[in-house]
Amino acid sequence: MTRTATRRGGPFGTLLVFIALLAGCHKADEKKAEKDRPPIPVRTAKAEKRTLRPTFEVIGTVLADPERVATLTAATPGLVDALPVSEGAKVKKTDVVVRLDDRKAKTDLDRAESAYARLIAKPRPDELIVAQGAVEKAKAAHAVAKAQIDKAKETRRTNPTLVTEVQLLEYERAERIAATDVEDAQAHFRLLELGPREELRREARVEVEATKLQLEFCKVTSPIDGEVVALLAQVGMKADVGTPVARVLDTREVLVQARVPGNRMSGVLAVVTAPGKDPPALITSLSFPGEVFAAKSGWLNQQTEAMTGDVPVKLRVPNPKGLLRVGMSVRVDLSEPGVEGVAIPEAALTVNEEGHHVVTVIKDGKAVPTEIEVDSETELEVRADGWVRVLKGISEGDEVAVENGYALPKDTPVQILPPKPPEVAHP
Repeated sequence: MTRTATRRGGPFGTLLVFIALLAGCHKADEKKAEKDRPPIPVRTAKAEKRTLRPTFEVIGTVLADPERVATLTAATPGLVDALPVSEGAKVKKTDVVVRLDDRKAKTDLDRAESAYARLIAKPRPDELIVAQGAVEKAKAAHAVAKAQIDKAKETRRTNPTLVTEVQLLEYERAERIAATDVEDAQAHFRLLELGPREELRREARVEVEATKLQLEFCKVTSPIDGEVVALLAQVGMKADVGTPVARVLDTREVLVQARVPGNRMSGVLAVVTAPGKDPPALITSLSFPGEVFAAKSGWLNQQTEAMTGDVPVKLRVPNPKGLLRVGMSVRVDLSEPGVEGVAIPEAALTVNEEGHHVVTVIKDGKAVPTEIEVDSETELEVRADGWVRVLKGISEGDEVAVENGYALPKDTPVQILPPKPPEVAHP
């Protein structure tokens, strides 16, 4: 007796079998479609160890270097006589910018020079002859007085009644006066030969120099090379000592002031206090596209701003063409010390919907979306020259997509394109 197989489950079991067959067919179709899908062409780059020198942008203001700006003032009172230069004119150091009336100063100088010349002039021959004659005359008078007293003494010795004591004293007094006259005449002659004392000559020389200085003060000159940015004087105006009459500015080197965020201070401080071959900052302006001004040095302020915690920084910037103007707003790209680590081109980096950084790693000809970390609680993100440092997620030598790799599903087949030829700069 033959047994017949009994079906279990009835119509519901049949339906399940049918659905299973459809699912298997669908998976087979997906595998076939995936196998037949053409690879996506991508360009790639390898993660490599690099030293990145990060920079960040702030806004700065151009300031005048205090050593290169001068406010010209009058050093002596007087009337403005002439303005030899006009506003905007280029001047050299010691060029006359404002001239005061110098007539009185010239007269005073002539008087002082005349007094000095008279003081140091040698005696005339006639004066020496007269002085010598006075000496001889005094000697002769002294000889007469001496002879008279000798005779009076001899007479008194032989006949005291002819020359009294009083007469003898008179003769002695006359002889002393005559001797003094000889000394005076000889001293006068020696003074004529020697000239005035050195103290008197020095005093006269100082007076001449003082009047020359007053004459020089009538010319208000520029203490620096630069440009006359303001003329504050007018012809005929009375200028007192200390009255500002002009301003001269040299912008061949300027200062650029900016503010450094507190979390960037240590990096900027390390660069500006120990500058290397690379400049601590690069300055650009929308007014002059294509022009880049490299700072040669800088320093951080010792005080932070109370409201923001930022630290003011000043940069010394060469400006040989004079393009940067005082008061101009500029872009400042501040540099920090170099950081070494594994880096990838910035073009490979994307951000997914959750805000995580993602790159497409190429392994065995297929795309592998991979989350990476470029910053952490202790380390800031570092970007420089088109590259970004990676802290976690990939290793040196990993190949990442830099073109057409965005949002590729996992295991998408890819075709690696050759690198683009380098761009050739056209004149």
